[in-house]
Amino acid sequence: MLTGPRGVVRLREHDTTSLQPPLRLGTSQDQATIQALQKRLQERERTIAMQNYQIEVMSSQLDALKRIDQDTKEQRRPVRNLMNVAP
Repeated sequence: MLTGPRGVVRLREHDTTSLQPPLRLGTSQDQATIQALQKRLQERERTIAMQNYQIEVMSSQLDALKRIDQDTKEQRRPVRNLMNVAP
């Protein structure tokens, strides 16, 4: 917890909730600023969600390529010459 000019504030990951009394409604410019910031936050969260999805897809593709590479290496291993083996 931190103590600031507006009172005690609890800090947690992604939590900006404070124990201070609610702020009074500001001017229309304040409201417009708040709405603009909320929109930017939503866009950022959407971007992060999309990036996380792309990471999952690419990780899956990388795993598939690793399996293909391993299978290819196993197929390239020399096979024993059956003519050299005595019956």
